[in-house]
Amino acid sequence: MKKLVLSTIVLLAFSASITLFQMSCHKTANAQSPAYVLPAATTTKLGGVIPDGTTISVDGTGKISAIAAAPKQQNKIIYVKNLPLAGSGGLYYGQIWSANYDGTGQQQINITLPTGLFISYTEFVRLSPDQKTIFFNVSDAKMDSNGTGFYSANIDGTNPKLIIPYDGAIGTVEVAY
Repeated sequence: MKKLVLSTIVLLAFSASITLFQMSCHKTANAQSPAYVLPAATTTKLGGVIPDGTTISVDGTGKISAIAAAPKQQNKIIYVKNLPLAGSGGLYYGQIWSANYDGTGQQQINITLPTGLFISYTEFVRLSPDQKTIFFNVSDAKMDSNGTGFYSANIDGTNPKLIIPYDGAIGTVEVAY
């Protein structure tokens, strides 16, 4: 019986020491007091953050959207040089060129077209809004409809393709949007 009482006292002391140890190690950490509630997104605020409107937008329903970056201004002009077409009896052809706004850095945009076709001498060359594609008129020396019409090409002159064939009426590319 003496051993039973002694064992009980030892177990009681052991459990008391564990309880005291746990109580001494218990710590609390309150990051925010009182509890913070994130405000609802509006068209002008996104959870307390104000979107700059250039990269992130929030519509009236709270839908968050990324805004595509606008093409960077290149400060370039696109123009056509009119040159006489050799052996054509007075016809002209065009070369598409680019230059800086101040006229420096003039560079021809070399476009390879099928045999017998040339860029029309008209000054109607247009640049797409994303500044990656140019649009222009193409003619041939016979002035028939074989391959003539409105063409497009990459800004570096690659990948020329007929987009609107000549249908008997004369026209120009006015706007690309």
